[in-house]
Formats: sequence, C-alpha cells, structure tokens
Amino acid sequence: MAEAAGFPDGYVDPTYRRVMDRFLALGREFQFPYSMYAVGRDLEDPFACQRLREIAAQGHEIGNHTWNHYTDLGALPPAEMRNEIVRTHEKLVQSVGVTPRGFIAPAWCYSAELMRVLNELGYRYDMSLFPSLLYYPFVIKNALNHVGHSEKLRRVLNRRDWFQPLVGNREPHLENRVVVLPVPTTPGPLGIAVWHTTGFLLGWERHFAMLRAAVKARRFFYYVVHPADLTCDEDFNGTEKMHLERARGNGEEKMNYLRQSLQVIQDANREWITMGQMAEIARAEAPPATVAA
Repeated sequence: MAEAAGFPDGYVDPTYRRVMDRFLALGREFQFPYSMYAVGRDLEDPFACQRLREIAAQGHEIGNHTWNHYTDLGALPPAEMRNEIVRTHEKLVQSVGVTPRGFIAPAWCYSAELMRVLNELGYRYDMSLFPSLLYYPFVIKNALNHVGHSEKLRRVLNRRDWFQPLVGNREPHLENRVVVLPVPTTPGPLGIAVWHTTGFLLGWERHFAMLRAAVKARRFFYYVVHPADLTCDEDFNGTEKMHLERARGNGEEKMNYLRQSLQVIQDANREWITMGQMAEIARAEAPPATVAA
C-alpha cells in the first residue's frame, strides 16, 4: 500500500496494522495459514518487521515480493532484477528471522530471465505466471491508473510476457528447480484468471460463480488477495494520493466479500495449506524427467 501511495515521507501504512488485523481475523475464523509476500521497502518500518515476526511465529508463511515493487521486474537488467529480490530476501532473514522460499513478481511480471534468477537464488516456487486473457485488461487498467506519472506508466508497459496469456502453461510445472504455480483459472483453454480483485472488476455474483468453477477445475488452487481488498475509508486521513480505487469503501462490506469467497473455497472441501506446502506437493507429482538435479 505504501508503494501505491508513492512511498510518501511520514506515511503510516495500514497494511501491517488494521488491515492485517482484518486478514488475521478471517484466518482464525476459517482456521487456515496465510502465505504473505512482503515488499522489502515496507520493512524499513520496524513495526512491520515486528508484525511479520509475530505472524511467522503463528505458522504463517512469509515470501518475497521484491524491494521496490517495480511492475516491470521481469524486464529489468539481470543485475537489477537480482538486487530487487536479494535485498528483500536479506531483509527478511535479518529483520524478520525467516528465509523466504516463495516469490511473486509485482503485477505478475513474468519472464524467462526471472526464472533463471530465482533458480540461481535457490527459490522453491514462483507465482508470477498469469496465463489468462484477463491479463490484457488488467495491464490496461493498471496503465490508466498511472496516466500522468510517466515513470510508473513506463514500468507498467515494460514487460516480456505479452504472449503468456496465449501460450503459458496453466498447470504447476518445473522451470529447472523452481515450481511455477500459475494464477488459477476457470476451465477451458480460454479460462479466466480468478483472484479476489476480479470481484471488484466483474461484480461479485459473477466472481463467486467463476470462483466455484475454478476451485472445482484446478487441483492446485490458491486465492490471491491484495491489502487494498481489505483497506477501507477509515484507513485514510484524506491527504493520501491513492491510485487503487478498490482501497476505498466500507470495511464491513469488504470483509463480507472476502468471507463469502473463503466460504466458497471451504465448501469445496479443500485442505487449507501454505503455498510452500502446495509447491512441494506439486514438485513431488511432477514427471521425474522434468526434475532437475
């Protein structure tokens, strides 16, 4: 959320405060462990580090979401890409006491070079592949959010994965030693990606129907939720410049949308596990010939 606000001086990010309280309340209600992915720059706030230490001690998984949250990560020069990942990795080890093994790129900015770097760094899994045609309106909407901010707009459009919605593998697979866990989609060759934001984009009744279809269709299903999805009007003092429209709204209403989504997943009799656990199951089931030494 701090990145969405532009990392202003003195900004107090609600993500690790009231917003995290809401997430954890739902986790307790449905009795599941979260997999959370930290932006390293947010961890310059000692309170955020303390909160993540507490969360990790409760059994939740902490992963890597880069240092600066650059939305063109997959297109960066290898050294800069590596630094974005390593810097957050080291911060999590030193200040939170966890060694991250999972990664997701900002804005799902996937590339072959990113996979090479993650393999070199010993990561176990990645969630950056977005094999759905919804990718194109997602990128367009992200670009429109940054009209008037030339540098951010450039980063939104600077990608190496423009064809992944058409050719990307929709099932978990190995890229050398890294398990790639694509964003889950509804059934069929043109299935639509399903994550919590689709409810804000397409309407909640349609979202719940798509969610039911995706949970049923995908053996390896996971559900991506962004802090903005549980951020509400009371979390702002009126001075912040925020390009994420869905960060506004009624907190009780937004909690209910996520609760209904989690109920759909629970009704499918799915076991609640971390992404790290899911990745290891997918690794064990991968054809032996594809597993690198």
